[in-house]
Amino acid sequence: MKKEISILFILLILPSILAIDITLSKNNYNPQETLQAEITGSFISLDIENILIYEEQTPRSQPVISRLTKQGSIYYFYAILPSQQGNYSLRIEDSQYTESGQTKSDTIIKPFEIKQTNQSLLQINPGFVLTSDDFSLKVKALNNNQEITTTFNQESQSSSLIEEVEETLEFSIQGLAGKQDLVISSYTIPIFIIEKIEPIINQTNPLLNQSANQSTLTTNFSELSDTEIEDYISDLGETESLSCYDIGRFCLVNQECDGEKIASLEGSCCVGECIEEDEEGGSSWILTGILIFVFVAGIVGFIYWRSKKKQKPESHKNILKDKEKQFKERMQQKPSEEVSGNLGKI
Repeated sequence: MKKEISILFILLILPSILAIDITLSKNNYNPQETLQAEITGSFISLDIENILIYEEQTPRSQPVISRLTKQGSIYYFYAILPSQQGNYSLRIEDSQYTESGQTKSDTIIKPFEIKQTNQSLLQINPGFVLTSDDFSLKVKALNNNQEITTTFNQESQSSSLIEEVEETLEFSIQGLAGKQDLVISSYTIPIFIIEKIEPIINQTNPLLNQSANQSTLTTNFSELSDTEIEDYISDLGETESLSCYDIGRFCLVNQECDGEKIASLEGSCCVGECIEEDEEGGSSWILTGILIFVFVAGIVGFIYWRSKKKQKPESHKNILKDKEKQFKERMQQKPSEEVSGNLGKI
């Protein structure tokens, strides 16, 4: 009996665990106030472009200031709200998530209201902080001048705010790590402190300077020999970097790539050896080109000369000889034959 009750309890509670949930810091906001939301669920894909703010059933343009981050299993979102009052909703569209073992992309809606009140409220930017150093926040008083108290790392300080005048508050993270809460009056701002990782210098190969999940060069490639570059690439192994310095090498003007050419941030990158071009081969190609040019030019010149020769007019002497011949032939005709035609001028 107890086993059946346990199974029934699991079946009842499971859908609520797997369901997508949007938790707002409040349900009613003042115009220009900072909206904060925590989103939980089994998302396959969720980006800032999937989160929209609607007024009634009309989507508004993306807030000028908004941001999304995932920390652990929770998505944190904030946005500076518009100044127009009305019924609004936060919607997640065109994202994929799993619910009860099925992949879904339904729109998720969380309603809220923007309404002007006389309460002393704040606009805080940003609505969450990711940092590895001391940080600052911009705070603006809405409706009235305000005296606010901030509490962080068990230290409190008071500030005076003038309505609609933005102030910058500075905070130190010394001695802190992980997630911390910054309390400003009635607002709680999550602070995610990212631990700095000092570069680890590879003593065997000083070309490697690995920090976090990145690899950076400590020496200029132009100062290295081919062997040193090959050792660097071998030690680097697989990388997701898009820089040619991390995946191959550049070939000089008088070199060609004996391997695969791939695109990189700096341009065409050679994954292989850069070999010197054959200078003799290059010279032979130039000589062959010159000979072909001379041969073609000779043929064109000969054709032009022949065409001009055919078009050359007869000389005056040849014309006189032809006229004289024609005259003699006419004078030798019989008297009874009529002579017609123009004798022409000699």
